[in-house]
This record gives sequence, structure tokens and C-alpha cells, in this order.
Amino acid sequence: MKLPIVISAFGTTSKAIATYNRLSNCIEDHFGQAEIIWAYSSKKITRELHQRQESAVLHPEQVLQNLAARGVSRVIVQSLHLFPGTEFHRLAKNSAQSGLECALGMPLLTSPQDYDQIGEILRPVIDARPEKAIVVLGHGTDHPIWTAYYCLEKILRRKFSPRIFVGVVEKSPDTTQLVDEIAESGFTEVCIIPLFLVAGMHYRRDIISHNPSSWQSRLEEKGLRVESIAHGLGMYDGFENIIIRHIMEASQTIG
Repeated sequence: MKLPIVISAFGTTSKAIATYNRLSNCIEDHFGQAEIIWAYSSKKITRELHQRQESAVLHPEQVLQNLAARGVSRVIVQSLHLFPGTEFHRLAKNSAQSGLECALGMPLLTSPQDYDQIGEILRPVIDARPEKAIVVLGHGTDHPIWTAYYCLEKILRRKFSPRIFVGVVEKSPDTTQLVDEIAESGFTEVCIIPLFLVAGMHYRRDIISHNPSSWQSRLEEKGLRVESIAHGLGMYDGFENIIIRHIMEASQTIG
């Protein structure tokens, strides 16, 4: 595969950049002949990084403009968003308006195969904690894709057991009642798995901080002992295979 591959992530200004570096190495190893270009969809993050002179990563629109200026006509654009929500649809719109023939790779949790695969990736963590409630915490959204969180919980419970709970840190679905549900189910210990590509700001602020409103604080207030996995999905062995498969699927849609 020799078409340029644009990898579009939300972006990060934290030490979680190590996750992006790991995934970049995996993608480059698999598509060695292709030019791999990273883009951050958060203009706030790209602006902050440029001001601090820490990164030359551009917004997807800028990356596509630069490719067009070089005479490139076809490109693969792979989203690293987890769900096909607001950010992904903005990426799809920008790609369609770029003047390039763009093959768009779907977000990482899109198909039934993706959901099954993420369950298998998390299996070692879940199986190693048979007595603990497993709380998988994502971002949340005001996009209609918010129902995907319920879908994920259903699939993970079917694969493992009813001790799996899926929640969010903001917006929809409203999962504030989960803390009470877990406590009332008789669990004494909880393991939190961040449903984020990287364990960045939301992990530190909304999940494990000492703020009374954080998930860890609210669980501990109920007398539960809390363990949290200190990295995002991108650091799990095998997670890169979802990305690689999506890139391969996108490549089959372009001439």
C-alpha cells in the first residue's frame, strides 16, 4: 500500500503521547511503504502545542490541503475516534470537501467485529479480577451515538458476566446511578478500565482525582476499594490490530 495514510486522533498535550507513539510504530511496521501523517482534530490542542513549540502536528483539514498542494490525489484517512460521533462526522465532511479522493477508515468501535475484538483485548484484565466489579468508563456524548455505550455494556456482559458496568464522565447516557447499582450488588472491590484511547485529562480529572465528583471518590464514598488501570485502550496488546484492519478495509474502497 503506497497511498498516504492520515491518522486522525483527537490529540493530547499530556504524557499520554506515548500511546500515539506506540500506535504510530505499529502502523508504520505494517504499512512500511506508505507515508504516515498524524493529524489532531482538536484545534485547541494543535494551537497549544504549536505555541509551546512541542509538535508540528496539524489539523486534518490542513494536512489534506498540504497533500493536495503536493499533487497527491488519493489518500486514506483513518479515524482514531472510538465511536462514529460528532468528531468523526466532521472529519468525514472535511475529507469529502478536500478535493482529494479520500478513503475513510471507520472509528474503532463501529462493527460487531470491533465490539467483540475489544472484549477480547480487555479479557486478560477482566479475567484476572473475578471478584471485582469491572467499570468501563468512556467520555459520553450528545450525539445520537450515545446509545453505543449501552450496546457495549450488553456485549461485554454477554461475553463475561453481569459484573461489567459501562459508564461515562459527561453528557449522555446518564450513568450517575451506576455507583449505587454497584454498591447495592454486593461488590466490595472495583476495577476501572478507561474507555479512552489515551489516559489523559479526563482520566486524571474525572476518574481518579480526589475531587468529590470523580468516579473514584464516589465509589470510595460507598465503601468500595478502587483499582484503576492507568492507561488507555491504545496501550493494550492487539488494539493496534483494529486500526490496521480498518485501514485495510478503507484501502479496498479506493481505486
